[in-house]
Amino acid sequence: MPADSKDSIRSRFRSQRRGLGSAAATAGQLAAAAAPLLRTLPARSLVACYLSMGSEPDTSRLLADLDAAGHTVLVPVCEPERQLSWRHWTPGVELAAGLFPGIPEPVGPRLDLAEVKGLDLLFIPALAADAAGTRMGKGGGYYDRFLARFRAAGGTGRTVAIVHDHEFLPAGEVPAGPLDAPVDGILTPSGFTPVPPSGVYT
Repeated sequence: MPADSKDSIRSRFRSQRRGLGSAAATAGQLAAAAAPLLRTLPARSLVACYLSMGSEPDTSRLLADLDAAGHTVLVPVCEPERQLSWRHWTPGVELAAGLFPGIPEPVGPRLDLAEVKGLDLLFIPALAADAAGTRMGKGGGYYDRFLARFRAAGGTGRTVAIVHDHEFLPAGEVPAGPLDAPVDGILTPSGFTPVPPSGVYT
């Protein structure tokens, strides 16, 4: 599929997001939808999730539930050259402006790849995702770069894209480029779908 088709699709979903306004009402729904998946995690797992903003599906309750269940929670930190590092998150942790002033991040030591390659589960943002596990990000490539390095380092943690219900599309409707990292499941406020759809997490 031509690159301009991918750009056009991304632009369409960006526009839809802008029209949504705040997504705070999705916090409880998203956490409830994730609950069956969280029950499959070993005790005291290492889990990555992101601090949602604006019209993104609200991850605040999901983050709180992960912490309450005794898991160690990490959130991403944007670095130069479109790389990610990670910091610990707990409820009430102090937040400060990061590389992008509008994106807050916890204060504290930054963790590099060697310190997070034991991640058991990663919740990552997306503008859209399809049932084949193809994820469309915002275009920066931060997560695709990290996931490529994570897998190359031996990381085996499952990856789950979070989108709104209308952003979860049938297989084949999200174009995939050679650098796009597929995900193992899609979480929406209405439920969780493993990839392939018949898959079961154990």
